[in-house]
Formats: sequence, structure tokens, C-alpha cells
Amino acid sequence: MKAGFMSYHPLTQLIFFASVLSFTMFFMHPVILLISLLAGSLYVFYVGRIKGYFDTFRLTFITSVMIVLINPLISHGGVTVLAYLPDGNPLTFESFIFGAAAALLMSCTLKWFYSVNKIFTSDRVIYLFGRITPKLALLISMTLSFVSKFISQLKTVRAAQYTLGHDISSGSPVKRIRNGIRILSAMVQWSLENSVDTADSMKSRGYGLKKRTSYSIYRIMRHDVIFMSLVLLADLHMMIGIQNEALYYSYYPMIEIDISGIYSLSLFAVFLLLCLMPLIADIKENQKWKSIQSKI
Repeated sequence: MKAGFMSYHPLTQLIFFASVLSFTMFFMHPVILLISLLAGSLYVFYVGRIKGYFDTFRLTFITSVMIVLINPLISHGGVTVLAYLPDGNPLTFESFIFGAAAALLMSCTLKWFYSVNKIFTSDRVIYLFGRITPKLALLISMTLSFVSKFISQLKTVRAAQYTLGHDISSGSPVKRIRNGIRILSAMVQWSLENSVDTADSMKSRGYGLKKRTSYSIYRIMRHDVIFMSLVLLADLHMMIGIQNEALYYSYYPMIEIDISGIYSLSLFAVFLLLCLMPLIADIKENQKWKSIQSKI
């Protein structure tokens, strides 16, 4: 049974994820990024369990390390020179810190998008944007569901090729490359056919026609209104703080981060509560159901 934040109205979920991702992706304050990473990791662990957490960890760890190491090689801003490269360009402490912040940003974004993919399903995308931009809604819906379907089909194709002796894990390098190309060709063909079938299916159902009606199971409930109101109030508080430079930060030419003051601390607390709201809603709903079951 789906409960908690997963059962909320799609508009509620859209407003929440848009708010958190906006502050995370366009505001690189290190404390904000750490809060987003912590809350995002907790929610990934909640919705995806241990497997989901380690899947996102493997995906981000190597890339994050590469960003931290590569950024100082291409960005030479900053006043704290640690060493000089063979070409004469300086290796600065600020470039390392900016690379770490960029790696944090990428990790946070991927973790939140993992939760988006788990909760904000394709039917919810169709419901929200189907009448406004039908083609874009269908494209987003297909994109969200493509990765999981592609991985499942890839496992099927690889298993079939393995039984025929055409697997990429055995044989000479040339044979492995040939077998890999064969599998890739099958996957490309499957992707194209699947896209055409989906397009034909939606067209035959009259998708995108102005007079077409559609049944919806989604209704805005009292908890949706409360949740959206709290999110919008948190957004307003954060925007006022950012406008007043209560969360000032700078990586170049020197590192300057403002984390002092009651107002700044209140912004951190509000953003933490904002990021934890889905988890709080889920835990509250689980406790409610456990209480009801204990009385039966």
C-alpha cells in the first residue's frame, strides 16, 4: 500500500522537488549543499533501501573524485597557491574547494533525482502536463521510465546472447568487441521500436487532442494544502534570506562563507526541515498505521 508522501497529489510533489532542487542546484553555499546531501541520502535510503543508497553512492563517488581532482587543473583562480603545474599555471586551494562544492552539488542532484524517479511516476507527469504540453509530457514520462526498462531489457538480451556463446565476458578482445556491438545494436533497435510503439499507442488513444477527456484519481486533500503551504513559506523565507545576502559565499578569488548570525542559522534550519518534510510525512504515516494495526 502506498502511503505518506508517495500518496500525495502530484502538484504537491512537484512543488517540493522543484523547491529543493532549485536551492540545491542554483545556490552553492556549502552548508546548504551538505544539508541537501544529508537529507537526500536519508530519503534515498528510505525509498530505495540499502540497494538504492549504494547504487547512487557508486554512481557519484568516482565522478565526484574526478571533479575534485580535475577542477584545479583547468581552473587556476584563487589567491592561495599550493604549487605550480609544469605549464606554469598555479594550483590553488580555492580551486580544490570549488571542485569539492561542485562534486557535492552533483551528488545532491543525483540523489534527489533518484527519489523523483521513485515517487514522481510517469502517470503523474502525464496528469500534470498532459493538457498543457502533451508532447513534452509524453517525452518526460518516457524519459523517466526509460532507464529502468533499458536496464531490464539489457539483462534479457545479454542473457540470450550468453546462451548463444556471444557474451562480452569471454573470448579474444576482438570477439568481445564484436559481441558488444551485437548487443548494442539489439538495444538500439529495441529502443527505437519501443518509442514507435509508444507513439502509435498514444496516438490511437487520442492523446493530445483538445476534446479528449481523461479520468484522474488524484484529488487535492487537506494534507496536500498544509504541505504545499509549508513548502511555500519555507521558500519565501529562503528567498528573503538570499536577497538580503544572509547566506553570502564566495569561492574566488578567496573563500568567504557567512554562517554566523541568528538569521543565517534560521535559514539552515528551515532548509533542513524543508528537505526532511517527505521523510517526516512518511514516518508519521507509518506510525499512524502501526497504531491502527495495534488496536485491531
